[in-house]
Amino acid sequence: MFEDYNKKIIHLDTLTIPQVAEDIHVKDNDTAEKWLKSKGIKIHKHTKSRFVYQIEVASEIDKPFVLELRNQYPERWKELYRDIVKNSAVYNILVSKIESTSSPIPSVKARRINKKDQDRYKKFFR
Repeated sequence: MFEDYNKKIIHLDTLTIPQVAEDIHVKDNDTAEKWLKSKGIKIHKHTKSRFVYQIEVASEIDKPFVLELRNQYPERWKELYRDIVKNSAVYNILVSKIESTSSPIPSVKARRINKKDQDRYKKFFR
């Protein structure tokens, strides 16, 4: 089994900074670098070249759309995204990223506090 695995070496695809700029539709490399940093994507260096992993860029490009899907269809957003995504690896990494973040929907229903508790609250936070 391991022999077969070693024969088939799989590398993650990488992108240069100009390729990222083209993918996110910006004109200069500085803007692409700022975008990468704002998304938390690490820029790797090898000799004189700088690169990022394509899967990280693709997942960040898809993220706003997937978050909107989750808001519109909270029960079936994963299935909808799975049907339209081109790469299952992008699907897996983005779903795990989204599920690991806290949900914007509160898990506990807020209840009104009575007058006595409200007075204590005001006294404590003055």
